Order: sequence, then structure tokens, then C-alpha cells
Amino acid sequence: MWRYHCASMVRILLVLVGGGIGAVLRYLLSTLVLQYSGPSFPMGTLVVNLSGSFVIGALAGVFERAVVPPDLRAFLQTGIMGGYTTFSSFGLETMQLLRGGEFSLATINMLVSNLGGLALVFAGYAASQFVLNRILA
Repeated sequence: MWRYHCASMVRILLVLVGGGIGAVLRYLLSTLVLQYSGPSFPMGTLVVNLSGSFVIGALAGVFERAVVPPDLRAFLQTGIMGGYTTFSSFGLETMQLLRGGEFSLATINMLVSNLGGLALVFAGYAASQFVLNRILA
């Protein structure tokens, strides 16, 4: 029990550190891209999402063919890539559904994630405005 608890705490710490590294990388890259592209289009976010999707796909390919310790996998895939972009996780999970022949579930995942996510951004914005208008009135 104690050994399992310590192992899971190590993995959690690795994910924590990896997440911090990924978040800093996301910030640095998106800021750099913004300097060159300007603020009219969210190019920094697009570059991060696309590059993160490529990297998580590459990691998945390596993990299929090589024995990778679970702690290293958690550090790279969940930690760094999760901190860098969750869009890459969405892409990986959708690819896995498609590769498994789950075309309906992949389509549902794509539609609900994108349309639902956008709708919830609007809903969250509206809710914050409603609450702020009540507080500040």
C-alpha cells in the first residue's frame, strides 16, 4: 500500500512539473507568434494547438513501439502536453476512436467538443456578465 501510494505521488508530481513546463512553453510560443502575426487572428493559439497535436501524435507512435515507463509517459503526455495544450489530447482521443472503428463516437466527440465548447464559452461569458451586473448595480 505504502509503495503504491509513493509511486502514485511521484507520478502526480511528475505531471505537476510537466504541466508547468508545458504551460510556460505554450506562453512563450504563443507570445512569440503574436509578435510576428499581430492580434487580428489568434495565430499563437492555432500554432500551439497544431504543434501540440503533432507532438502528441508522435509520442503516441513512439509509445506504441517502445517500452516507455509509466512515469515518463505521464510526465510527457499528461504533464507537458497537457500543460501545453489540451487540444492535442482531444486530437489523440479522436484518432484512437477512429482507428478503433468508432466513427459515430469520433464524430460526436468532434461536434460536442467544438460546438459545445464554443457554446459554453458564450454561456460562461453571459453568466459572468449577469453576475457582475448584479454585483456592480
